[in-house]
Amino acid sequence: MNMAYGLRCKEMIMADPKSAEITITLSNDELHILINLVEQLLELLGEANFIHHYQSDDPFAQLMFAAMGNIQSPVEQPEDPVLRRLLPNAYADAESSAEFRKYTENSLRTAKQKHLFYLRQQLLSAVEKELMKADIQVTDPSAWAIAINDLRLALAVRLDIEQSSYEKYELMPSGDPQKPLFAFYVWLGGLQERMISNL
Repeated sequence: MNMAYGLRCKEMIMADPKSAEITITLSNDELHILINLVEQLLELLGEANFIHHYQSDDPFAQLMFAAMGNIQSPVEQPEDPVLRRLLPNAYADAESSAEFRKYTENSLRTAKQKHLFYLRQQLLSAVEKELMKADIQVTDPSAWAIAINDLRLALAVRLDIEQSSYEKYELMPSGDPQKPLFAFYVWLGGLQERMISNL
């Protein structure tokens, strides 16, 4: 990782040894970029998620909907490469994987959405204060770490990141339109590392 990004991440996270909470300091630009990425991933995870499209406070309707979800046909692997990375096949055999997905994919999508919604809520609360830098009290560091990991996986797929990509990034001209995305991917890695170290 670039030394500057490592130092930046070290500066922006402070953990209270007497508390499970972590304070993270983000600039207004960082907040908006993170919110944008979170919302894009939430939208992508909503694909074919019937709970996302159907909401009801009626307990009977919820039970009926849950029952219908249990008898749906096998679920095929998503076409989008990001979703294929976030929701991988459980088995090498396509038929077995599709059958397994019938019982697990919806709950996996819902869990990922839950962590992303939590992250989005904390980021939006900070944006509303309209400060150049905002201190965020992270009450659930594990949810942040999981959400950030999913964001990094999504970016890695979109940028086609491999082991040699860091060298490629260092050699990119400053005007390359992908360089800021690579930089943010590296920045997210530092943020994730510091978050995990404080769990």
